[in-house]
Amino acid sequence: MGAAWALWAACALWASGARALLPPGAERLRAGVGGYAVMNCLLDFPFGIEIPYHLQWDHDGEVIFSWYSGDAEPRVADRWAGRVRRVGGGAGGAGGVLGGGALNVSSVRETDAGLYRCRVSFPNRTPPARNNGTFYYLDVDGAGGNLIATPPTNVTVLEGEWAELQCAPASAAWRVQWLRGAEPAPAPAANGSLLLRAAAADRARYECRVSAPDGRAQSAAAHLDVQYAARVTHAPAERLLAHGRPASLDCHFSANPPLTNLRWEKDGFLFDPYNVPGVFYSRNGSLLFNRVDESHAGEYSCTPYNALGSAGASRGVRVRVLRPPALAAAPPPLLLARAGAAAVLPCAPRAQEPAPAVRWSRRDGRPLPAGARLSGGNLTFGAVAAEDRGVYVCRVSNDAAELRAESELLVEAAPARAPHALAAAPAPGGLRLRWAAGGAADAEHAVWYRERGAGEWRTQRVLTRGATHATLLGLRAGVEYELRVLAQDHVGDGLFSKPVFARAAGPALDEDAATEVATEAEEAEEEAGEATDAPDAPATDAAAPWGAEEPLEVSVRLVDEGALVLWRGAGAGAGCELRWYEDAAERRLLAVQRAPSDYALVRALEEGGRYWAAVRCAGAGGGAALAVPRYARLRTVALSSAGAALLLAALAGALLAARRRLRAGKRAR
Repeated sequence: MGAAWALWAACALWASGARALLPPGAERLRAGVGGYAVMNCLLDFPFGIEIPYHLQWDHDGEVIFSWYSGDAEPRVADRWAGRVRRVGGGAGGAGGVLGGGALNVSSVRETDAGLYRCRVSFPNRTPPARNNGTFYYLDVDGAGGNLIATPPTNVTVLEGEWAELQCAPASAAWRVQWLRGAEPAPAPAANGSLLLRAAAADRARYECRVSAPDGRAQSAAAHLDVQYAARVTHAPAERLLAHGRPASLDCHFSANPPLTNLRWEKDGFLFDPYNVPGVFYSRNGSLLFNRVDESHAGEYSCTPYNALGSAGASRGVRVRVLRPPALAAAPPPLLLARAGAAAVLPCAPRAQEPAPAVRWSRRDGRPLPAGARLSGGNLTFGAVAAEDRGVYVCRVSNDAAELRAESELLVEAAPARAPHALAAAPAPGGLRLRWAAGGAADAEHAVWYRERGAGEWRTQRVLTRGATHATLLGLRAGVEYELRVLAQDHVGDGLFSKPVFARAAGPALDEDAATEVATEAEEAEEEAGEATDAPDAPATDAAAPWGAEEPLEVSVRLVDEGALVLWRGAGAGAGCELRWYEDAAERRLLAVQRAPSDYALVRALEEGGRYWAAVRCAGAGGGAALAVPRYARLRTVALSSAGAALLLAALAGALLAARRRLRAGKRAR
């Protein structure tokens, strides 16, 4: 064994001088001045079972770290004190990355460069050594050209003692500056060290910066750890706990080293939660009350302890037990209110001293409606509007607790009122109907009509919003019809109007025969002033020309309801008239319709018919033709084509089958 140690010393001496060749298996590491280096060392136990061992690290033949398993602290050479420590855990280390003998060298200096060796021996075993041990060669960046000769190391002191963080520059002419975090620290001593009368607030990371006149700079950092006895940092004069609810009483303290014990007193006597039902210790020493009652009231104080003792007990905290607020009237989870009506969301607290505070808010953060007011804890709406809908939150609170209740307000909009004051008059080829709107001015209307006594209703939608008149065409002349009007707005369908009955006129109508039938005489007299109607279209000969006019761009297309006539070029607000002709050798007038907008809908169409639409708007006119296809003929042609295709397919299949049979017969011969 003496020969082995002699060989190791010779290798270390040779490596320190030549630094060119290394022992077999040696690994090179690099670190900067002030940095750190971790050197791994796996422990190889006999049969994989851990037994007592001795771990030793050498640097260039000098023992710098020695530790016997089972000892509390290792032995470290003076120059390496505070800079080397064992890292890793167990024989294989966590996840096998670092072995149980790994060493961390921090605050690296220039003189730390050299050859390191890890050696493991087993004192209670023969032979005492196995193939344990690892070689490392550490290169220190900038060795010989560093500005910092002695970088700072981590320092631990007690509060009130002097702390010295060393930082020796390589030249006394170079400038040394200290920083605490990003802020400047006190000026250093002549040798570059930072001297502090340690206080608890001085615990921090400090950085030493050395600058040379030529602009070069280098820095290194270390931590200052200030230890002190455990102390209370804050204690309120009074604490309110809610009756019947869980609560905690905290002891606000600071301790370095960490807390080891915490003692509570109540009314001057030791308070041990283990002897009080329903009270427990938390992991940080706070008192936990499972269910607060009047017996928990009193004056409490706490005293924290650590390895250095205690700085004293806290001041007394007066604990009062206060019953939490309760509601005498709670708001419903859902309240449905009609638009324009009043609504109340109750939230009245029970009477107690002191009286709880009541606050209302919206869950989405919007302010309360301008028309809402708070009265006795209740939120009252004078007239509910559509924008008032949402979730409202009532908070009832006192010094002990806060109670929260939510209620969603839904606003039911009133449907459109039924149209009224219906009046019907015969028109060429049908009926003209007018009415007074019952709801919004922009409501849509639909006319429902049927022959009197018939079961099936037909409808005609009025395309213009807010229009209060319509013309029904294609009705049987001389037949009495029953008519109703239905209003619809953004809420939905309203109610039907009362019916009105009138007889349809033929294609040619004598003005003397035009009569109007009111729904009821009394209703007509009361509401006649509300209904307005455009004057009847003047009777015009179908063949009479309209004279020289500005051209109108007129188009006609088929839609589900009939023929939609569109025109462009009329001035705004111009009253327009549509004449609907049968487009034969001699055009025959079928209907005349007044149009307040730039379109009109004609329903009376026949398959195969040809029509002409003539439009006149305040001195401008135009026309367009429409041919309605014969859908029955088209269906017949389509069916015939499909039948012929099926027949041809069947013939082709028969020919193919016959051809295959002939081929099979020839092969058989």
